[in-house]
Amino acid sequence: MNMRKVFALLAAISCVMAMSAKTYTCHLKVTVNDMPTEQDEVLVEVNKSDNTYDLSLKNFCLVAGENVIPVGNIAVSGVEGVDQYGYTTIKLNAPVEITAGDDPTYAGMWLGPNLGEVPLDLTARFTDTAMDASIDIEMPGMAIGVSIFGIAPTLKGDVNDDNLVNIGDINTIIGIILGN
Repeated sequence: MNMRKVFALLAAISCVMAMSAKTYTCHLKVTVNDMPTEQDEVLVEVNKSDNTYDLSLKNFCLVAGENVIPVGNIAVSGVEGVDQYGYTTIKLNAPVEITAGDDPTYAGMWLGPNLGEVPLDLTARFTDTAMDASIDIEMPGMAIGVSIFGIAPTLKGDVNDDNLVNIGDINTIIGIILGN
């Protein structure tokens, strides 16, 4: 193997090691103009590369009774994270474009791509095992609020990484829920 191939291989390995992804199974609380809607569990993926994060909520739908409005994928990328009190916080207040989801049930019905840029206010807090987020979307005549709370499937007892399973772990989870 020549030296170029060795360096290319080492660079690829370094890139893979610098990135990490975590998928959280989350519960949603969604309000539209302060009216609650019913929601299913969703998966939220958070990817880390260096100290920036990508967060995606795929196949987002608004559900009211038997009515389903397929919205699409809400994703942000390159958001700087702040590590404090045992969890990471990311915040973004910027317009984003909602892309079509990939759930074949709603093929051709996704509303998001027709909206253009949507004003998004996002705050998310997470550890390796739990996350919560709030997403506010203010559009003319419509205010959408999304509250998300979830856990990673590999929940461990030591949530705050102090090498002890104790009340501190519970306090960390409560702090994430309350936004402290």
